[in-house]
Amino acid sequence: MSNYIKSNQKNNEFLESNEENILKYVDKKGEYYLNIFKGPKNKINFCALFLGPLWMGYRQMYFETFIVGCCVALLGFLAMMYELFSLTTISTSTIRSLNYALMGLMGFFGNYIYFLSLKRRITKGDEKIGVSKIGILYGFFLGVLMPMAISGATGVILMLLLRD
Repeated sequence: MSNYIKSNQKNNEFLESNEENILKYVDKKGEYYLNIFKGPKNKINFCALFLGPLWMGYRQMYFETFIVGCCVALLGFLAMMYELFSLTTISTSTIRSLNYALMGLMGFFGNYIYFLSLKRRITKGDEKIGVSKIGILYGFFLGVLMPMAISGATGVILMLLLRD
């Protein structure tokens, strides 16, 4: 399997011309990620697989964490709609499987998502360099608490509106 970064000519050119910037932005494990970005094949990112939003927060990918949180909130909302009102045809086990698939995609494409985030940040001249331990809290908030709060609040509102 060819590397997803090298297969795209624009990404390959960006990687070659911004090697120093990538090392500066990644900070810890810079050489490790650079080797993965240049490597011959895809590697699963186990941190992204098992701790997706926390890893994204640590790597300061807040926008991406927000998108993942919205997907989780949508799946939670669908599960709640099925459990409480039987309004969706998607069962809870299917929604659970979709959550696992989302985790798997984050693990398999985590390094690529990180590369695209770095590319966007370097192109914009973003100030967020390195890693952030406080970002883990942001990741927990955006990827775990926010979806739970959205799904729960929506469920309460719907129960109040639709009760007899």
